[in-house]
Amino acid sequence: MASSPSRPRQPKRRGDKSPRHAVSSYWDRTLWPLQSVYFLLPLLIGYELGTLWLAPAGGERLPPIYAESMLGRFFDWFGVTGYYLPAVAAVVVLGCQHFVRQDPWRPEPPLYGAMAVESLVLAAPLFVFSLVMSRRAPTWTFEHADTLPMLAGAGLDAVRSWKEGVVFSVGAGIYEELVFRLVAIALLHLFFDDFLALPKAWSAGLAIAISAVLFAAYHPFDSYQFWGWSNGDWGRFTFYTLAGLYFAAIYQWRGFGIVAATHALYDVMVITAHFRG
Repeated sequence: MASSPSRPRQPKRRGDKSPRHAVSSYWDRTLWPLQSVYFLLPLLIGYELGTLWLAPAGGERLPPIYAESMLGRFFDWFGVTGYYLPAVAAVVVLGCQHFVRQDPWRPEPPLYGAMAVESLVLAAPLFVFSLVMSRRAPTWTFEHADTLPMLAGAGLDAVRSWKEGVVFSVGAGIYEELVFRLVAIALLHLFFDDFLALPKAWSAGLAIAISAVLFAAYHPFDSYQFWGWSNGDWGRFTFYTLAGLYFAAIYQWRGFGIVAATHALYDVMVITAHFRG
């Protein structure tokens, strides 16, 4: 018996929502790249304006944090220069992800307040952990910024005021997460999964672990002696690695917007503790 011909599929009309987007929870919407752009855009603009506002006499802006400098040097290789290229790159990368996913375009202001609260909640445990580690290691105190966990070697160790610290904290949260989570994890996973054809679980695990180690090595590169570290240096490196794993877990489960804000808020907490200490 011949089967009846299948019913032709109707073209999707403009404005229709797919079942994936018809009913989406808070936990789903916060993962959408465009919502991360909307959420982080005020922070990104605030960072760029802050570097201009707080520029020392004779300077056009504050020196960029190292992660932003890394992105700037990357563009230099292609003969493209400009202060705001790293910021544009952050928006473009997330925008490309949005076009691939085809998520809704509509901004949701109430969503961003909840994301800010969640980021604050996620930053608090890492800050408490850094306090515990600081008390266990006598070289980590709040007396000198260059001995603070998560500040030494990241470009935050030269801040002269609380205002500068807050500005740099916002930049570190966005640009370091862009480099070590959004870009590094994607490239490492691509290498292990597509090039080496490792199982997906292994590819994901290795990408996260290596990105965390790279994140740890990035912070102390200008203040550690890689040959002959002291116990305090190893303890600090361990802290950075664990923090990198923590941020990677947040990135994987909660998306780029929340991990960048969590990182920024953590740094603000450390800066505040330093200038109040």
